[in-house]
Amino acid sequence: MSDISLYRKYRPHNFDNLVGQDHVKNTLINAIKSDSIAHAYLFTGPRGTGKTSTARLIAKALICNNLKDDYEPCDECEFCKDISSGRLIDLIEIDAASNRGIDEVRDLKEKIKFAPSRAKYKVYIIDEVHMMTKEAFNALLKTLEEPPAHAYFILATTEIHKIPDTIISRCQRFDFKRISEKCLMTRLSYIAQKENVEADAEALAIISHYVNGGLRDAIGIFEQLTSDKKLTHEHVKEILAVTDNSLLENLLDSLSKNETSKALKIVNDVYGQGSDLKQFTNEIIELLRKKMLANISSNKIEADKFLNIIEIFQEAQQNLESSIPQLALEIAIIKISGPVEIVKKEQITEEKIEKVVVKENKNREHKNIEEQSSDLSLELIQENWPRITERIKTPSLRISLKSALPVKLKDHDLILELSTKFHKDKIMESENRIELEKTIKDVLKFSLKIITELKSLEIKPVVKEPHATPSITEPSESHIDEALEIFGGELVEE
Repeated sequence: MSDISLYRKYRPHNFDNLVGQDHVKNTLINAIKSDSIAHAYLFTGPRGTGKTSTARLIAKALICNNLKDDYEPCDECEFCKDISSGRLIDLIEIDAASNRGIDEVRDLKEKIKFAPSRAKYKVYIIDEVHMMTKEAFNALLKTLEEPPAHAYFILATTEIHKIPDTIISRCQRFDFKRISEKCLMTRLSYIAQKENVEADAEALAIISHYVNGGLRDAIGIFEQLTSDKKLTHEHVKEILAVTDNSLLENLLDSLSKNETSKALKIVNDVYGQGSDLKQFTNEIIELLRKKMLANISSNKIEADKFLNIIEIFQEAQQNLESSIPQLALEIAIIKISGPVEIVKKEQITEEKIEKVVVKENKNREHKNIEEQSSDLSLELIQENWPRITERIKTPSLRISLKSALPVKLKDHDLILELSTKFHKDKIMESENRIELEKTIKDVLKFSLKIITELKSLEIKPVVKEPHATPSITEPSESHIDEALEIFGGELVEE
């Protein structure tokens, strides 16, 4: 591999290399041809889809000394090279997440009055612009309304709903789409060929599907998982905790046959292997969605059946963060394949099932949550954890943090729990740990030291197979005993 990150090495240096955003590329090329580039653009869309790269391409098109016949930047003049390497002083990139206040915008307004130092124009790229304060937006508004002739603004955001309408109305807006899996695979295959990596097509397909339309993340995972110039689908499946499709099919088959014990065993086996239950639930929901759409397109309308099961798993997905991680999925399985009518008759609610499980697990080790101060707590960190991981710039670190769970705060130490040694070691690499600690400080304004530990496996009670599984259409009261037997407890009377 090269000395620089692959996602930087293969960042598009001209519009022809821009992947999956043809509607943006064609419009901007036409604007360059007609010499009608706007003084303010607003780029919005998912992370890693090319917003910042496109902003740099506009800067190149404005500043390049030798545009080609097709109006592409030459990528050879001193200005193009300086923009590619991030050295051009007249291209100012601002991270609004760290420079979000009115003082920073006032400083920008003062400096923008001065003519460019070397190039014909000054280009300001403001990333994560939705993080700016209301006062900062108001201060920026006047500049966007009447920008100096030598100044151009390009704002980028992943959360367009947080941008004031007054700002949006002063910009030309472009919506960046999630990049299709086909485009992602094509690009990864190209990179593999250039880097002399022997990559399985199935491995590239898994990565392209996993990143949900983000090219930057796809390239980052590709680089992270390539070893000795090889990328195998077995290694990719293991590290990304992607479930084998046959296991998902077996789970859905068990649910369709009301084989509750078998379905519960599959879930607990997945959890025991250290797999990410959120990812597992995502894959279940996606497979159900595909089956639902295929069912409808073949005129076999059973949408209500699929919708009901999908809604139950979506509810479980929202409740996975508990002291018993697999509990939400266990409840979902009992709801789908278990005795719905008998539950109503005996008034065995979700809360009662949970009480049985909690009673039998009351001797579990409790997490010792200690607050650093009246303002900092583990709950605050957990609440802001998505914001923290979203701002991580290194793709491989961001992927590893998906399986990290903040579980304890003691003095200035934050303990993260990981399911695999691979991700644990990746987070504790010096540069990654420093980046994570800095990001936490930027978001929470507290300095913390990161400590990682592996999740300890729990010893599960033996699940006895029931002698017979009654049909969902003919419920039996034996299901109550079955449910209690599965959880190893007894009914708690109110």
